[in-house]
Amino acid sequence: MVQTVTLSQLGLDMFDPQAIAHPHQFYQRLRDEAPIIFSEQTQGWVLSRYEDVRHVLRNPDLFSSVRIADGTDGAGIIGRTDVVREQVAPPDALTMLNSDRPDHTRLRKLLSLDFTPNKINRMLPRIEELCSEFLTGAASRESFDVVTELADPLPVTIIAELLGIPSDQGAQFKQWSDAAIAPLAPDVSDAEVAAQNKLIVEFRTYLQEQIAQRHSHPTDDFIGRLVAAQDEESKLSDDEVLAGVNLLLLAGNETTTNLISNAVLALTRFPDRQRELRAHPELITNAVEEFLRYDGSVQFTIRTLTKPAEFYGQELEVGARLVIVLASANRDERIYPNPDQLDFHRPKGKHLGLGDWIHICLGQFLARMETRAALLGVVEEYPFFELAVPEAEILYRPNFNLRGPSYLPIRACAR
Repeated sequence: MVQTVTLSQLGLDMFDPQAIAHPHQFYQRLRDEAPIIFSEQTQGWVLSRYEDVRHVLRNPDLFSSVRIADGTDGAGIIGRTDVVREQVAPPDALTMLNSDRPDHTRLRKLLSLDFTPNKINRMLPRIEELCSEFLTGAASRESFDVVTELADPLPVTIIAELLGIPSDQGAQFKQWSDAAIAPLAPDVSDAEVAAQNKLIVEFRTYLQEQIAQRHSHPTDDFIGRLVAAQDEESKLSDDEVLAGVNLLLLAGNETTTNLISNAVLALTRFPDRQRELRAHPELITNAVEEFLRYDGSVQFTIRTLTKPAEFYGQELEVGARLVIVLASANRDERIYPNPDQLDFHRPKGKHLGLGDWIHICLGQFLARMETRAALLGVVEEYPFFELAVPEAEILYRPNFNLRGPSYLPIRACAR
């Protein structure tokens, strides 16, 4: 196959609010018509079918996570290129997202100590306590915004407490987090860029101060343990500590927020699933896996070729950038019967909503636990619920990759 069209020529603009709200119509077209296609907005070759995406994820020696200088911003999308975008951590600071073995192994070993199933299970009472607090009286109100009143504060509070940072700073963290991951759209103004950069600098300064405090006054929290690890065999540099804390705060915050919000929205689309979960709460584990497949938070991830490769007749050279679309793979008709339906009884273990292989999400156990608790809390609070506005009025955050609604009002209804 000789590549003759690009992604934009097929009509996909990653800054278009309609594309952010409804990406799956484009994904189906890609899977059917262009399983490999070049995207100007990501400067990479897009793969959309399940087997291709999984192949790339499971061959890290051939498809490297080390990023090349390509002009994309923190969201992996090229927007405005004539301005300087501040970074929380130096661009060359290693994280699990932008490193290969052995660096990836070293970083994951140190960062994963707080994310074992046993440690996460101990957090369940606190997570349930917060869900109960956020949801109390929700069903009696005219509307309840799932995003700002549940999905936003829950994960950021838990992550802040894990880091050893006062949880009452959650609103500030959320503002910093949004600034750090927001793409710079082509039409963003100089004033908006300056405001965003100011927030990112504030975020970086705050984290640097927290790290410095742990050097002089050791603590038994996540940041404290990372700082202590600098004196051990697999030590981290100061920049790696900063990058690791930043990654945890962003990844453990925004992605879970969107997962919870997307799941509640899905339950309004499929009222029978809402009814099923209420009658059989033991299905919640299966349900969360299905929500990760049906409408996970992360749309794509990026790899770089270390050896020449070929997909569907398209020859790619060393250094070529691959954009593998997890969200498309998870609705591939070749793998999932009726992929656009929500089904809590699908076979386990196939979806790529949390990545795969050595790069599977570090916080997967925490994300699942928070989502289970939040959804069970909603189902227990409401006899039945629906959107309080037409779905067409639901606005999404301006980030194609980390995709989720910016508000999601629901209300009690009779069914």
